[in-house]
Amino acid sequence: MMAASRIRIRAAGLAQARVVALLSEYGSTEPWPTQAVARIFGLPGCWGLLAVRPGGEPAGFVVARVAADEAEILNLVVAEGARRKGIGRELVAAALEKARQSGASAVFLEVAADNPAGRALYESAGFREVGVRPDYYRQRRGNYIDALIMKRAI
Repeated sequence: MMAASRIRIRAAGLAQARVVALLSEYGSTEPWPTQAVARIFGLPGCWGLLAVRPGGEPAGFVVARVAADEAEILNLVVAEGARRKGIGRELVAAALEKARQSGASAVFLEVAADNPAGRALYESAGFREVGVRPDYYRQRRGNYIDALIMKRAI
C-alpha cells in the first residue's frame, strides 16, 4: 500500500485538463469532459491541484474556486487504485490552504448523500452539513440523489 506521504501535490491548470478529465471519467459518477475542465480552469478564481505518485502517475485531483471571501470545492476525485491511502485527505488539506491563501474565510462543497466515504472524509476535515440540494446529482444509472451542502470555516 502506498502511503499518501509519497504523493506530491502540484498545481493543475489548462495543461492538465485532459488528465483531470480522465481521472474524473474513471472516478466520478458525473465525469467532466476535457472541454468542461478547460472551461472551468479558464474562469476567474478557479484553480486545481493534482496528486501525483512517484514516477509522475496522477492519483487524484481537486478543483475549486474562490470568490470574495468564500471558496467552493467543485470536484475531488481519487483514482480507484489509490483510494483509502490518505490522498483525498491531502488534497482537501492542500485545497483548504490554497483557499485560505486566496483570501477565503469559508469553504463550501456538495457531496452526494449516498457517498459515505466522501462524507466521512469531509467531516474529518472539519466540514459540517449546512443544507441539502434535492435531486442534485444525476447518476450514471439515471436516477437522482440529493447533495449535502457542507461548510468549513478557515
